[in-house]
Amino acid sequence: MKKFLLKLLMGASLTTSVFIFQACYGTPVPPPDEPDLAMNQTELQEVVQEEEVAAEATLTEEIPD
Repeated sequence: MKKFLLKLLMGASLTTSVFIFQACYGTPVPPPDEPDLAMNQTELQEVVQEEEVAAEATLTEEIPD
């Protein structure tokens, strides 16, 4: 009986803490759909490749003495 009561109180305290967390912070709201700001995979790969080329060009430049 003591173990049952202990498990019941543990479950009640967990449920209470989750309820309080949700009451304070609310449920997560998904971001609005903004297709103009979203990049597709191809555009993202092009940007990454451009940055890699620019970084490589910067590293290979000779430093004047």
